[in-house]
Amino acid sequence: MIKIILVTTIILLGTACSLQPQTVAPQITAPVSWQQHQQRMTALDEWKLSGKLGFRSPQQGGSAALQWTQEENNYQLLLSGPLGVGSAKIVGDDKTAEMLYRDTVYHQPPQQLAMRLTGVPLPVDALSWWVRGLPSPNQPAATDLANAADGLAIGFEQAGWQLSFSRYRQTAAGPLPGKIAGSLSAPNAAEDSRYSFKLIISRWNFLKEE
Repeated sequence: MIKIILVTTIILLGTACSLQPQTVAPQITAPVSWQQHQQRMTALDEWKLSGKLGFRSPQQGGSAALQWTQEENNYQLLLSGPLGVGSAKIVGDDKTAEMLYRDTVYHQPPQQLAMRLTGVPLPVDALSWWVRGLPSPNQPAATDLANAADGLAIGFEQAGWQLSFSRYRQTAAGPLPGKIAGSLSAPNAAEDSRYSFKLIISRWNFLKEE
């Protein structure tokens, strides 16, 4: 009789354990191939992101909160925080841009405006591709492409920038990086003098249904 009770108790405990809810880590849906992932992310041309941009040049460094809206080739960047007094707004496309900063309007190519604002020659058009984890088709071909086992890019070099991609997360549009970091050797400077940036993306919103 005692043996029967013990066996019954063990069975009941085992059943109770099997009914406990299991915690499942969120999974990244692996693309079938890097080429298919590129095609999907290339089609993603309307979005909003929020995050924090850090930047450093041989002469200065800083950071700012960033809100970026992209609609095909047109974009609007709102930067606020320790840039200096006030905030900055940049609107433009892949060729021309306008920046409102400290009650002054500047008209220059996007990269020159980024240089004026941050001291770093950020290629804004290329950055719109890099935030998707892709090389820009408007820059020299990327080299040293490294992919993780799931096919997503973890690094490549383009236009002199050495780039790394991490913290991928699954979104409604597919897996996108949560952290992009880049470094560029400063011309005519010591070997340890480099430009760099780090973009931490906290939120994605998509302007049209896939």
